[in-house]
Amino acid sequence: MAVSLSLPFPIPPALLHASAALALAAAAHFLHLPSLLLYSLHTYIHPDAVPSSTPRAVLRPPGSNSGPAPGHSSKRAAAKDSPFDATSAQLYRLRLSHGTLASRPHFAAYHLALLLPLALLPPALLLPAASAISPLAPLVPVVYLFAALLRHVVVPSPRPAQLAAALGALLVATLVSSSPFAGALASLAALPAARFARAFWLGTDQPRTGLAVLSSSGPARLFLHLAVLVSSATSILQCCGFLDGPEQEVRLLAAAAGLQLLAARAAVQMYLNEAVFCWYQRLHASRTADTEYGRAKVFLHNHHLCAVATQLVAPPLLVLSLLALWKVQGKDFFEGVEGMDWLVGWSVAMKEAALLAARWVVAVWSAVTVGTLVCYKRGWIFVL
Repeated sequence: MAVSLSLPFPIPPALLHASAALALAAAAHFLHLPSLLLYSLHTYIHPDAVPSSTPRAVLRPPGSNSGPAPGHSSKRAAAKDSPFDATSAQLYRLRLSHGTLASRPHFAAYHLALLLPLALLPPALLLPAASAISPLAPLVPVVYLFAALLRHVVVPSPRPAQLAAALGALLVATLVSSSPFAGALASLAALPAARFARAFWLGTDQPRTGLAVLSSSGPARLFLHLAVLVSSATSILQCCGFLDGPEQEVRLLAAAAGLQLLAARAAVQMYLNEAVFCWYQRLHASRTADTEYGRAKVFLHNHHLCAVATQLVAPPLLVLSLLALWKVQGKDFFEGVEGMDWLVGWSVAMKEAALLAARWVVAVWSAVTVGTLVCYKRGWIFVL
């Protein structure tokens, strides 16, 4: 609902929208609001050697200490003869801040993925309607989030199976939704949904590891469960025809996207914890510990943190942007405007296409998440 403003002097609506968007963008950028979603999460490092003065290791092999203890010369001699040095198999935990996040690759893509909706959606929804700015403003984050998902999901994939899965999801979503626009957007939510299901599986401690370092807090587990339940319930209610009109569907879709966005923080933490879980598994899988794989796993998860965070936040932000596009589109914006009568039919069609695309993004996300969790539960796939 637009907010009516009483100003002492008239301001053109387009200038008001542009000023509000620039002010929000500047505030979000200088206050590092996108970084707050990941602020204070734990990341892990695996040093090549244990320095003499370091913080206490967060995880080490059972029975090993942070350093050599006096009076245990036989243990030191045994360790010297063994090809595996247990004192070097230790992980150290660090807290993320804006400075550490800014040094990661793809931080700019993650930053813009949150910055554009924060800057463009509130003015379009709350300020008085402008003839050209309001209907077109939500298109900017929609286009950018689609390009970000396309870049991080399909384009850089070195695995033919992953590329084939993305193309298959595109074909199925397009055929089922009967819309290339909705199918293209919804298919890109498949891989982030599978990654979210992997984080859900670890975040709720389904493998029963018993490791304190992998445990998640109560609010994090609550958001993980609510994101899956509300998204699945929304898709089922819409499919069965139990929703009373588009307004109720939009509210449910917005709630599902909001919960997915809140659960993205816990999902990113579980992505980082997954490297710890794999490192611990390889450390105890055989008599000869495989520390090289665990070291590479920890490094890669730490290195690609922002790219994965972009994958996890892009689908819910895309849904919210599509719902904002549905809200501001309609014949009332262009009808009677000189020189823009030809846009009336386009605006009405875009309004329906935006709601259809948002519906299918949530449906694909829910179906892939639940299907992946079933595969984990049945033992068909594993976290390795």
